[in-house]
Amino acid sequence: MLVFSVLTGYSAAGGSLAHADAAVTARFSDVPAGHWAEKHIAKLAMQGIIKGNNGAFKPADNVSQQEAIALAIRFIGKEQEVRVDDAIVFPPSFEVSNYFKPYIILAFQEGLLDQKEEFELAEANPGSAWGTKKASREWVTKLIVRAIGKQQEAEALAKDKVSFSDGSKVGASYAGYVNEAVSLQLIKGVTADRFDPKGFITRASIATIFSRAESQFPVSYTGQMTGVLSSADDASIHWYQAGKDSTLTISPDTYVYRFDSEKPSRVSELTPNTELLVIANGTKALYVEQLDSEEMVERLNGTIERVVANDSKVWVWIGDEPVAIPYSSTTAITNGSGAAIAASALTVDSEVEITRDTYRSKQQTISIKVKSAPVNKTGQGTVSSLQLNPSSVTVKETASGSETKYDVSPQADVIWQGQILDGGLSQLRVGDAVSYEVKNSIVTKITITQTSAKLVRGEFYSASSDFKTIQYVKNAGSTTSSLEAKFVASNAEVTIDGLTGTTLADLVKGDIMDITLNDKDQVAAIKVVNRKVEMLAGATVLSYDSDLKALFLKKASGELVSVFLTDKTKFDMNGSSIVLSAAAPLLTKNRKLTVGYTDDKAILVQFVYKYSGMVTSINANTNQVTITQSNSSVVTLPMDYPVIVEMNGKTSATLTDVKVGDTATALLNANQDKVTSLQVHSAKQVEVTSVDTINKRFKVKNSDGSILDLNGNVLDLLNEQGEKIMLSNLKTGQTGNLQYVGTTPVGFKLVKVTVGKLTAVTPDIVTVVDYSGNVVNFPLDKGYSVTKNGLTGTAAAAALQPGDRVEVKKDAKDQLAIAVISGVSKKFWKYEAASGVLSVKRATLTEANTYAVTSATKITQGDQPIAISQLKDGDAILLYFYQNALVEIVKS
Repeated sequence: MLVFSVLTGYSAAGGSLAHADAAVTARFSDVPAGHWAEKHIAKLAMQGIIKGNNGAFKPADNVSQQEAIALAIRFIGKEQEVRVDDAIVFPPSFEVSNYFKPYIILAFQEGLLDQKEEFELAEANPGSAWGTKKASREWVTKLIVRAIGKQQEAEALAKDKVSFSDGSKVGASYAGYVNEAVSLQLIKGVTADRFDPKGFITRASIATIFSRAESQFPVSYTGQMTGVLSSADDASIHWYQAGKDSTLTISPDTYVYRFDSEKPSRVSELTPNTELLVIANGTKALYVEQLDSEEMVERLNGTIERVVANDSKVWVWIGDEPVAIPYSSTTAITNGSGAAIAASALTVDSEVEITRDTYRSKQQTISIKVKSAPVNKTGQGTVSSLQLNPSSVTVKETASGSETKYDVSPQADVIWQGQILDGGLSQLRVGDAVSYEVKNSIVTKITITQTSAKLVRGEFYSASSDFKTIQYVKNAGSTTSSLEAKFVASNAEVTIDGLTGTTLADLVKGDIMDITLNDKDQVAAIKVVNRKVEMLAGATVLSYDSDLKALFLKKASGELVSVFLTDKTKFDMNGSSIVLSAAAPLLTKNRKLTVGYTDDKAILVQFVYKYSGMVTSINANTNQVTITQSNSSVVTLPMDYPVIVEMNGKTSATLTDVKVGDTATALLNANQDKVTSLQVHSAKQVEVTSVDTINKRFKVKNSDGSILDLNGNVLDLLNEQGEKIMLSNLKTGQTGNLQYVGTTPVGFKLVKVTVGKLTAVTPDIVTVVDYSGNVVNFPLDKGYSVTKNGLTGTAAAAALQPGDRVEVKKDAKDQLAIAVISGVSKKFWKYEAASGVLSVKRATLTEANTYAVTSATKITQGDQPIAISQLKDGDAILLYFYQNALVEIVKS
């Protein structure tokens, strides 16, 4: 009798079910503060669903089936319909205590129980009274799902697999209900992968289940209200409820919780303008819970037109309309740094964000935040990043060392060495030292004072015989055209699309060039933009006319083509240059060539000694390999036996290590009729550790920590978009893919790395806000992998959750790789501003407990930035690290 009186409030002496008053405290002597179910026990006690006995709740005791029914009737608000005076007769096998019989009858009538099913269960267990039988987890799950009216949904899930390791032990008539309850997060497993369907349910557990179910089946209880929190302090909450603003007092005995935590919260941790559930006694709050994260506000962005202090009103241009924004003494008005300012300090043309509520019939302005006020200034600094559309530049200020982002006028002059550069902002490079002018918050003029590279466009005119200077026509074809001359840097690079190993000697009059100038105003690189060299790989010589210098060829596809050789034609034999007189005797019938030509002029004639492309088949029986080249032509080549195989990372590779789908280079013998070796192409992701521009070398670190010293002169250096860059563009700490042909490094391509917070996950796309505030979308339509909690694979994508901190980049195979950065739980102790050192409380005496906080470290709570001064001794925090640096501190 004591067992169910504790839970239901049944009085053995009086034989009645006593109502619990919401004003009565719910602090039970055997439910200590911080108990895992304290939140739910307290709420249900105040709602009158459960009641203790002599101040105790006995949370670990099991619940009988008849007690569970009484709770369910109370939960759905039907207790007043229980008819205690009815004469009730059940079959002899269906034993129920007399007090509970009216509840069971009402449960049958309300569809909480299936009479036929329960009678059969009782008859099948004659040794146990149905009513006093301990309720199993699967039985209670079915009861609660029926109580909240989700029977139809549960039956639709009846044939689905129960997602626990012991799911096969769930009874057939309960499976759908377990699936539905788990999907609604009403019940969890006893462990991460075990449900224990036949196990008994405790009073603490059943209180938790009924409490969670209120989100699916809200019922009114005495003293209970819902409203919207407008503000709070340690002694009270101010909220909007029943169409008016009111205040409730908070005491040390008040239970305060958030929807997303089972642990007690401070009032200051509740999010303003969200929905609250409150159980109160008069104006005293007994239980307060934030029900969700949705702020009932709207945020408007606009530009201040004028401030009317007498009317407490600000006129703001929002879109194309002027809108009056009233404010009051409760409106928080802050400047761009977050400091409070008076309304009179607001200035015309300031960009502001206005937050106002959406739950009052007459909206109130909650806050006015200045995002940017008009700025008029001059300054100096170094370009740290830039964006062309829309135009903006971020400058690391020389005076303060801080970074500032400015919008740039489309008409802004970009000046270098006294000349206005064509292309404006596109002529800037990260690392350029600049001075600038700002008018009304817009940069109108940028003067480059020092640069590593600058781009100009011109038409090639001539080069000196020693190729130390070139002449080009700037603004060719216009009335402002002029002939300019520049010195050429010793390591200048020339790029012509389709050609490799090009030099200044390959330029011809009429070539339109993008010319990169270094900080000494020397030509550092030239890219020809109006001429493309068409390449014929594996062409066969039909004949050569030495008088006409005409070469007749058959393409690999069978088409015929003729080209003329000129004094500009380059001849390559196994990597060595030869002259026409030496090449002519070799242009015999059936000779295999690679020919590059523009129009009908041969630019390059290369005696074929290799083929590169994707391996599409390997036939060990016939000793042949088939390669599909980048131009889609297919060649099948016989191989020497045994063929030499070169593969990075494998010292004794054999033909069995080469797989269909690999990219490889097949090297031919002198007769061009057999493959002597196969060089497999591969890539390895590395980190740049140092750059030596003087000696043209750079070092990278492998994943195993080993260091490689590389020659920047012999490698193709590319940015993230695959565009050629100079060694000076590489920076320590950058990530890139080191590309190999066989065991020889041939190129290095930078990889863009995004680190930040995952804000949205769909089957097709993930969205990340990086630590600079940029929103980046990553499509999942191609190959990708996810690493989380030590597991890697596409299946791990299902474990991604909004709020995860992630690193996103392309891997060595150019596929998207998402790695979840786990936070480290700590307790805040103190922060020393002078040294920038964060100290946390030690879990062990030997544990390191200090971390460097930099200007780049973010401090947040929820989705909002907070000052580090808001952290208090003992606060639970999460620390996120990236590349050994503390990037974020999250207050729990």
